[in-house]
Amino acid sequence: MKSIWSESVSLKKHNALDGDISTNTVVIGGGIAGLLIAYRLKEKGIPAVVVEAKTICSGQTKNTTAKITSQHGAIYSKILLHYGVEAVKEYAYENEKAIADYENLIQKKNIACNFEWKNAVLYSLEDEKLIEKEYRAAKKAGIKCYITNKTELPFSVKSALVFKNQAQFNPLEFLSVISEDLEIYENTKVLSVENHVVLTDKGNINAENIVFACHFPFVNFPGLYFLRLNQERSYAVSSKWNGKLNGMYIDAVKGFSFRAYEDNIIIGAGTHRTGKAEKGNPFALIEKKGKMMFPDFKAEYCWSAQDCVPLDDIPYIGRFIKGNPNVFVATGFNKWGMTSAMVSANRISDMICGVKNDKDSIFSPSRFSIFAASKNICKNTAETVAGFSGYFGKTSLKAKDIKCDTAGIINYKGKICGVYRCKAGELYIVSLRCPHLKCIMNWNDTTKTWDCPCHGSRYDYKGNLLDNPAQENSILIAKI
Repeated sequence: MKSIWSESVSLKKHNALDGDISTNTVVIGGGIAGLLIAYRLKEKGIPAVVVEAKTICSGQTKNTTAKITSQHGAIYSKILLHYGVEAVKEYAYENEKAIADYENLIQKKNIACNFEWKNAVLYSLEDEKLIEKEYRAAKKAGIKCYITNKTELPFSVKSALVFKNQAQFNPLEFLSVISEDLEIYENTKVLSVENHVVLTDKGNINAENIVFACHFPFVNFPGLYFLRLNQERSYAVSSKWNGKLNGMYIDAVKGFSFRAYEDNIIIGAGTHRTGKAEKGNPFALIEKKGKMMFPDFKAEYCWSAQDCVPLDDIPYIGRFIKGNPNVFVATGFNKWGMTSAMVSANRISDMICGVKNDKDSIFSPSRFSIFAASKNICKNTAETVAGFSGYFGKTSLKAKDIKCDTAGIINYKGKICGVYRCKAGELYIVSLRCPHLKCIMNWNDTTKTWDCPCHGSRYDYKGNLLDNPAQENSILIAKI
């Protein structure tokens, strides 16, 4: 699986760290958030280095649908209900500013990245009241928007909320320029953080400030982010298309999204909690739906992304824990990573420079509303309990029963294990216990991975780690 972005752009390679160094700020994570934070710090004269366990933009950044928008589903009505009008105004201001900052930066550096102004449209096929409620909240936030029942989509909608002056782009083309002059160390895995020292497998980095921009913070204590985030997967398919869309569209209830890119149409759908994949291939579902709406739709690129979802659906951007002024976090972007990354870069760079703090901010990781978080707390707790107990009963499956390119659970030498038979016929037998916190993993047949339903760590069928918060590979018990 390869996204339309990664197919079109080759990013510059960077050396691994070679020994101990010192700097003002170390940014852990080389995705769009980490790179923008380092870029903003450099602009302000603050030395910063980026460390990335693999290569920059090799995680979620390359798998986005790349919308730069302050329209994040039905978020404004939720913020207004639970946090009040000042909070909803702050959320809107920071995200609207992020859009303008992208345009300014792209113009300043003359970046050719297909930046285009578009409307962002939240629509519903059935729930007109949901759209009206979100419209009222967005207007209180100061968003320029309106309601209509007419769209460019090839089907009728009940109601649609249109945000004006939003944007889209090619994120890798943008970041290929932004990252040019940054101090970046690739293939450098962070092992732990101790006070002002980041310990990696290639050397130690002494820093006054540390920023976790690594998608899901891997440090469990303090912070307890593993209790405050869950992860979701979603899927996208692009097809050649000779039409045109002046807007970027997303279904408020079912999550289907649409956007154009050059002579392509991109459809996103199939969201589910990581480790809880539904039966059926989401790419095939999207292609089938695509053909119904766009007769010539034919899948050219298929990719999937993973997003961190906070308890109240609002990102955690600010100090990692209350009372520690020099450790910061940017996570929980909840499918809206492009604008949230710029918000993170602006806020965290200002905080490091002493211009701003996160006290009373809607983005503060220290905020908490039991009413806003209760639904996800209950759901996450139930999934964690189920994940810890998992399936450890008897199984009648034998290794010989596993067909090529399929997986199952077998009893191997007295242990219940996960097994996948590759197309060449070899069996890969792994422990079903996630190394992170020992939850029981499930198989995702679409991505051919073992996924943890508790906290979202993922591994390929050989047990190699693909997504954090886990820091180590799963246990490959045998290859037969």
